[in-house]
Amino acid sequence: LQLESEWRGGTLVYGADYYRDEVDSFRTDFNADGSLRGVRIQGPVGDDATYETFGAFVQNQWEPAAGWEFTTGARFAAVDASIGRVEDPATGLPISIDDSWETVVFSGRALRRINPCWNLFAGLSQGFRAPNLSDLSRLDSARSNEIETPSPGLDPEEFLSGELGARYEGDGGTLFVSVFYTDINDMIVRAPTGNVIEGDNEVTKRNAGDGYVYGFEAGGEWEFLPQWTAFGHLAWIDGKVDSFPTSAPVAVEEPLDRLMPFTGRAGVRYGQDGWWVEGLVDFAAEADRLSTRDKSDTQRIPPGGTPGYVIPTLRGGWQVTPDLLLTLALENLSDSDYRIHGSGVNEAGFNAILGARLEW
Repeated sequence: LQLESEWRGGTLVYGADYYRDEVDSFRTDFNADGSLRGVRIQGPVGDDATYETFGAFVQNQWEPAAGWEFTTGARFAAVDASIGRVEDPATGLPISIDDSWETVVFSGRALRRINPCWNLFAGLSQGFRAPNLSDLSRLDSARSNEIETPSPGLDPEEFLSGELGARYEGDGGTLFVSVFYTDINDMIVRAPTGNVIEGDNEVTKRNAGDGYVYGFEAGGEWEFLPQWTAFGHLAWIDGKVDSFPTSAPVAVEEPLDRLMPFTGRAGVRYGQDGWWVEGLVDFAAEADRLSTRDKSDTQRIPPGGTPGYVIPTLRGGWQVTPDLLLTLALENLSDSDYRIHGSGVNEAGFNAILGARLEW
């Protein structure tokens, strides 16, 4: 539910949301000859579980003076996890997990209009993530020779993000640039316990991951000749967080999992009289800032990291009538093998897409 009202010269947006998951989980083990070994208490997560979230939010946007705009907001979050059957790794007997968390997070943003073309903006916001069913009750293999066991009693993850940026909008085009920094506290990470279960090292979730992530984003368009426009954007992030790269209880500061490499797009567009055509390239540098988990995930990430790529595309469109638009895209003209870092799936090779849109 979202509502909007005018309040004291500003715009007030407020409302609430509710979400509920119900999970049944099971597991049956068989011997090598196919005979039944036994039925376990749970599958990968706890059985007979519910997970509920409730949130209420309010945001106010107002202009206290000419050229200034402020947006402030708050959100109340309540999360409840109830898991009826969880296998205790020490005894093999069923236990239950009931836990709940509540918090209020705030955000603030300021916009300064320097002139009709230039804006400056800044923001500060809090983030919150409660433990999910997998964090609390996972009983399954983790990395090689490791077994992850349930982790009741976890606390939420907390984040604090700041952002600064500028935007230009004029007759010749647009330009924006922003930088951000996020402080990470109590991130839920796998940590070894020192125990061995059926020959595998036991790991469990803990609020042991403190760290940070920062980066920048920039982009824009420029009409350098009549009907000709150059466009593009760039993005880059970096960050580290405490983790446990081995089965020893020793924390190490490592890059975040699946950290995005330097990525961007650049292109040129020509258009007039209802038709347009553009050529562009999507590119990414080699993704070689890897965590220990990334290095072991060779199904998704090649040894040494995901190779960089430069992928050319040609596309265009024709507004045949006010109601009918035809489009054609020729993607990956080089027919290259490439993948988005961490996705585990190669993108399409040479790809032709013909489309039509009719509105009435």
